[in-house]
Amino acid sequence: MTDLHLANARVWTGDPLHPVAESILIRNGRVAALDAPAGDVRSIDCRGDVVTPGLIDAHLHLLLGGSSLETLDLSHVRSRAEFEACIETAHAGLAPDAWLLAHGWSQDNWDGTLPTSRWLQSAGDRPVVCWRMDWHAALVNDPVLRLCELPEDAQLEAEGGRHVRGDDGSETGLLLENAAWKYVQSRIPSPSVERRRSHLLDAQRHAHRMGLTGVRTMEYAKDLHEVYDPLRSELTLRCSVVLLDRELPLDLSWVPTFRSDGHLFISGCKTFIDGTIGSRSARLRDDWADRPGDRGMLVELALEQQLVPWLESVHAAGLDAAAHAIGDEAVGLVLDLHERSGNGRVTLEHGEVVHPGDLARARGVWFSMQPLHRADDARSAVVALGTERAGWLAPFRSLRDAGARFAFGSDWPIVTCDPVSGIHAATTGLTVDGDPFHPEQTISTEEALIAYTRDAAECCRFSDAGVLRPDALGDCVRWRGDPLAESWNTDHPSPIQTISAGGVVYDGRDPRP
Repeated sequence: MTDLHLANARVWTGDPLHPVAESILIRNGRVAALDAPAGDVRSIDCRGDVVTPGLIDAHLHLLLGGSSLETLDLSHVRSRAEFEACIETAHAGLAPDAWLLAHGWSQDNWDGTLPTSRWLQSAGDRPVVCWRMDWHAALVNDPVLRLCELPEDAQLEAEGGRHVRGDDGSETGLLLENAAWKYVQSRIPSPSVERRRSHLLDAQRHAHRMGLTGVRTMEYAKDLHEVYDPLRSELTLRCSVVLLDRELPLDLSWVPTFRSDGHLFISGCKTFIDGTIGSRSARLRDDWADRPGDRGMLVELALEQQLVPWLESVHAAGLDAAAHAIGDEAVGLVLDLHERSGNGRVTLEHGEVVHPGDLARARGVWFSMQPLHRADDARSAVVALGTERAGWLAPFRSLRDAGARFAFGSDWPIVTCDPVSGIHAATTGLTVDGDPFHPEQTISTEEALIAYTRDAAECCRFSDAGVLRPDALGDCVRWRGDPLAESWNTDHPSPIQTISAGGVVYDGRDPRP
């Protein structure tokens, strides 16, 4: 914790009772006063820059994000030729016994053709795993398929997975949901504990550059114990952990004895109801427009009809129940859980396709949403969902008017954890290609900023965060440009300093005389 004074600033506090200020005094890591002199505290002249509360990402995978910083990124690929060239180049630079791991590809970045294992032939006998950007589909080559020993298609479907077949019934190497997570992920060599700890610190630095001072991160208990806990003294990023371990019966007996502090604590457990739009594995009430006879998939506990016992176990442990739901049928199932949850909290993670008939049920429900998912999936929404249902994609304005509560995030490494990109998507309604998509569903910049600060803090169970008022946490961001005044269609402000508990954890200022 550090003492600091920010002077000559335009402070948006996020506190309706004291919305603006000109300076902030931070002592012992907390806001001591607004509009007060520095006294004996180090002072930074903000030169009229805007300062806001520190930004919070309400849904990401921090450790996975850190590891993605050193794996092959295919998000820039725009054709099969580029895809194959990236694989060939990466293969040439690896040790003979190393796996080739990649992430970030999307068929929406080219003509929509799904890749097959033939795209990986330049790697020869090296095992190759290329995760789609949503991490709900993996393209693998024949060496990986031989290692996986997949069951017959009927058994795989019963387990909540699928091996996508070609028109002639041949194997394509494209595996969805549990086919990828159960049979592929378990075969990939795990990095050492030391390497995973390095990934966490890399991810923390990356997050601070984006103006983030807090995150709600989805992690396995094993990583919490082996990676996070030993590094807690080095954490400057506040981490609200949602446990990914989800097989019944849940073992949560150890949770009350886990040492919590302001930078590391457990807030919830997560389950998956369905898949994603891009992989056509999200569960819909009616068929996909481009796949007659296919409504997507229920997975894991939803497939096993075990959601209620799971919910009861999570709430009995005093934790929030976080449920991944993207298709409109899956969203409806989570709303069912919310309605039977009593005093326990259910957060609806993603909520991308919302049936108009469910809007009235959204009042008071926490929708932990990712604006960039909307901007990406909007590109193929009409093809995938049809014209009418495309308008149901992440309907921010309709949900807001219905009384839903927003906590915004990124799902990094699925997309960038840059909140600036998220605010741009939520306030302009533009796709990632810059095309308008149902702009009537946009929200204001202040509404988006609240969803990344004050409301995100409440959803993530951060106490005294997301606002700048006396006794609140001394977490804030200094901006280049004014996020509340810029025209987000043309201008993008950016963080130039990130401050956590009064300490400057990122400083990207230009040299100034």
